[in-house]
Amino acid sequence: MNRDNKPAFERCRTVLAVAALGATAALVAACGGTSSTNTISLPTLPGGGASTSSAAGPTSGNLGDTLVMQDSGDDIAHVTLLKVFDPATGFDPNTTPPDGTRWVGFELTIVINGSRSGEDDTSVEVIGSDGKTYGTDTAYGLSKFDGCVATDTGELASGATQTACSGVGVPPGVTVAKVGYSTEGVSGNGIPAKLFWTVAASTATAPADTPTPSDSPATTPTASPSPSPSPNNAATTPTPSPSPTAP
Repeated sequence: MNRDNKPAFERCRTVLAVAALGATAALVAACGGTSSTNTISLPTLPGGGASTSSAAGPTSGNLGDTLVMQDSGDDIAHVTLLKVFDPATGFDPNTTPPDGTRWVGFELTIVINGSRSGEDDTSVEVIGSDGKTYGTDTAYGLSKFDGCVATDTGELASGATQTACSGVGVPPGVTVAKVGYSTEGVSGNGIPAKLFWTVAASTATAPADTPTPSDSPATTPTASPSPSPSPNNAATTPTPSPSPTAP
């Protein structure tokens, strides 16, 4: 037994630990390191590597443009405003527009890439030339009118094209300046539109009526010209002079 009453194997373990610590210190010194902290540096991710939930695509445009939005279920919607019918005609007589307004109809196509295909709202809102907003929160809805045939969404597959028909009551003298839409619906009570199309007044069309053929005007026959008198081709016989009298 040693003077410190420690067994030989414990003293050996202590010596080895001190030696290892000294070697580590020497290695750090040789490498020029001065910090003893254990902070771990994570690699920096390259720029643009972060994920984003926003859909890439325009959210505003003109009549005929395809706009893109992301719905509440993270599905991507591609929506196109095809036509404006001003006024809309051929609707159910029982579906009259609000007092003092006319129905203006809109035809859209919607393509949802995701599980919510066919479950999107089909109503729109109108920003009029007077700066006011008209839509389902200020008027009754219209979904059937001449010139637009809606798609049955009962078994609409992801990526399939849906045709939507929507009508809004607009006061007389007010034209459509912009059309707003969202797959979750639009309402002035807190559900804003996410896509906007600018509509020129000259682009609004109404379903063409079949023209009634007009009666052809009676044609008055032109009188045949009177024939010119035939020239007198008979030769004129000269009258003979009287013979002289004999003496």
